[in-house]
Amino acid sequence: MNRALAPRQHWTIARLTYWYLERSRWSDAETLARGLLALDQRDGLAWKYYGEARCRQGDQQEAARAFGEAARLLEGDADTWMRFGISLLRLGRRDEARRALQRAQASSGDEALLRRRIEALLAMCR
Repeated sequence: MNRALAPRQHWTIARLTYWYLERSRWSDAETLARGLLALDQRDGLAWKYYGEARCRQGDQQEAARAFGEAARLLEGDADTWMRFGISLLRLGRRDEARRALQRAQASSGDEALLRRRIEALLAMCR
């Protein structure tokens, strides 16, 4: 865990970052996510939220980089792998997107809705 923040402090900042994302306050969410990353580069959730903020602001290249870091750190998180795959698809990097989406599929367990979404995205990789 992050040595500079107590777990409760980290949770509070991460939750506020999510709250900003949910309310389309991309710049505010990015600022908080960057702050978390400045404290701990191994914070997978902060990378995921930073990626989402960059994606929503139209920076697909940086979103792909951030989602890639998040996926590496949150190895079993199907949603993160799916977001990574989507960002790669948007960049036209179909082979890499397919691999990321296959990782998402392998991690999705019994989440039927998520599995159907991943399958639809995999079809776009052809």
